[in-house]
Amino acid sequence: MPLPVSQIVEEVNACIACNECLVVCPALAERIPIETLNRETMAGPSSASVVRFARACYQCGACVPACPVGLHRDAMMLWLKARLILDAQAPHPVSPAPVAAQPMTGDRRRLEVVRGRSHAR
Repeated sequence: MPLPVSQIVEEVNACIACNECLVVCPALAERIPIETLNRETMAGPSSASVVRFARACYQCGACVPACPVGLHRDAMMLWLKARLILDAQAPHPVSPAPVAAQPMTGDRRRLEVVRGRSHAR
C-alpha cells in the first residue's frame, strides 16, 4: 500500500541530501541534484530530467538500503510517478484558440468521406 502524503512529506523533509540513493540507482541515466528531485517530487513543474528519471525508475528498491537515515526513496518515486500522471490528466489551463471553419476541398474532403463523414454539397 502506498504511503500517505503526510509520510511522503516527512520522508522528503528528512532527506539529508547525501545522494546515496541516486548513486546506487540503476535507472538514473543523468545526474539530478537530490534537492531538485525532492522539490519536484512534491509540487511545481517537473524538469525533463526528473520526468525521464521517474519514467525509468522500475521500483527495484536499491535506493532503500543505501539511505543512511532509512528513508523510502522507492515510495517517494512512486508518489512522483503518480503526481506526474495526475498532472498530465489535469485540464490544460489555457484553452486553444478556436479554429476558423474552412471549406473542405480536395484531399481533405476525401479524407472526411473515408472517415465516414460525408459533407456532400
